[in-house]
Amino acid sequence: MYFDELYAPLRDMQDWQQTAFSAALCERIFPHYALYDSLVETNRVSIARTALDQVWKQLSLRGNMNADTQLTKVEAIVHGEEDESFGAGLAFDALVALMATLHCVDNASFEDAASVAHLSRESVAKFVELHAEDELSDEQLIRHISTHELMVQELAFQADVMQFLLSQDVAKAAQIDQLKAMSMANGVSNIGISMSDG
Repeated sequence: MYFDELYAPLRDMQDWQQTAFSAALCERIFPHYALYDSLVETNRVSIARTALDQVWKQLSLRGNMNADTQLTKVEAIVHGEEDESFGAGLAFDALVALMATLHCVDNASFEDAASVAHLSRESVAKFVELHAEDELSDEQLIRHISTHELMVQELAFQADVMQFLLSQDVAKAAQIDQLKAMSMANGVSNIGISMSDG
């Protein structure tokens, strides 16, 4: 119920606003893939980075991307599920969020934007759960995750992004640049991970 209310504003957003919301949250979890790619040395992060940068350029009216082409490239670098490590899971979710964001470019929808929000939120939940005490009951764990500082910050960020976008009637380069900078947070993800951790 709470999340239905939280994401209700997404339903009334214009296509570009839904895409920008998705891009902002995708940017927040992008370091998870970048760090994983660096650690396993696949050297594919530039493909994903280019795709996300193209979305920002399109939003700021500085470019006209082919979303299908970028989507195909990103789909090709999604790693297999044989790597069951925590880092691989976060990286996989980041790429799925990127693909949903790319899908929004040509066919924005509440469903895609909400799915990106869910993936971003889940990255925090998984991280908090990983570091939680083992003896917590299921109910205590849920309460611990939902009240954790990182989760509070995540939901506040998502709400701030929605509010920021709803205050803009049309996409303007300066505001899109501001949103991107806010989302990148100097390369630190929503769980405090950055490339410097590698």
